[in-house]
Amino acid sequence: MPGEKSRAEGRSEEMMAAALDLFARHDVSSVTIKDIAKALRINTALIYYYFDSKDDLFRACIKYCIERTVGNFRRIEGHRGDAVKMIAAWFETHAQMYTEIRQLVKVILDYGTSGNKTKGIDAVVEEFYQQESRILSDAIRLGIRQGMFLRVNVRQAALFASTHLDGIMVRSMIQKDLDVPAAIRNLERVFFSHLGCRTARSGTRAAPAVGGRTKSVAARALAMSL
Repeated sequence: MPGEKSRAEGRSEEMMAAALDLFARHDVSSVTIKDIAKALRINTALIYYYFDSKDDLFRACIKYCIERTVGNFRRIEGHRGDAVKMIAAWFETHAQMYTEIRQLVKVILDYGTSGNKTKGIDAVVEEFYQQESRILSDAIRLGIRQGMFLRVNVRQAALFASTHLDGIMVRSMIQKDLDVPAAIRNLERVFFSHLGCRTARSGTRAAPAVGGRTKSVAARALAMSL
């Protein structure tokens, strides 16, 4: 029944949220199903009712966080016809959800350096970065076709944004007082400058790229890194 399904989904999401928090605060390999059950004040059998194993729960946690991230992006973006809004929505998603995304980055880092990797979890992690690459690359190509962006190397530009967004999350784990939303918005300004696009966060229409001869110092530095 719909009501029962909704309650079941809510319960499993509660478990995934608690598990993700523990996985992020501790080494993934050290967290047990018993630890998660204790944090939720439930019996371990209830967790095993929803998830086959710790690996299954871990994979579900990553997938759930990714789905929430992409879902938030789609909500902010509204439609796919505006290249500037598409890119701005991806940065804004990271600014809004940085606590959860930072947890995601932390557990992926822990998983990546562990000796206990599985094809199922590898596939979920890879799909996230493929989705991010598609979102950014599609927007950049659209902006180039519309004359809003310079003719940059699309793959490298998308990789730069993705890598530096992850970098901000990692830096915030080291520097606890880092203003993550401000750092993300600074990166966004540099990225748009590299694309030759003058834009404002107020929602005004971006100015089109002009020939590509005038670039800011920040944009030139970014171009050199690409």
